[in-house]
Amino acid sequence: MTRQRQTIYEAILTGPAHMTAEEIYESARARMPGVARATVYRNLSLMERDGQVRRIGVAHAPDRYDRTLSPHAHILCPCCGALEDCPMDGLDAWIQTRIGRLVLALQIQAVCGACRTERAKERGEIET
Repeated sequence: MTRQRQTIYEAILTGPAHMTAEEIYESARARMPGVARATVYRNLSLMERDGQVRRIGVAHAPDRYDRTLSPHAHILCPCCGALEDCPMDGLDAWIQTRIGRLVLALQIQAVCGACRTERAKERGEIET
């Protein structure tokens, strides 16, 4: 593994979960100032191909990269873009039985608590 790739991988492992390529680039650049943006993008593609990370497509937003490779779901807040892991607890087996496909990841859209609270404040349901 090249020094650049190792630096990028360490940035993913030690940074917040589900970083964008740009966030990974900024973190890697802080560790290795000479690393180029193209190097980060190229290595992310190679790391995805090699099974070191999983790319998460997010509609109308930059893709994110996941260091957790075991099958799991993601809960995405459509308001603020917060993304968190969620265990599937048998849902993957149910889907596999129903449609005959192996589930690697699922994405569920649900408004997070902070956005729900903000919406309630805007509607006057909560006093500030």
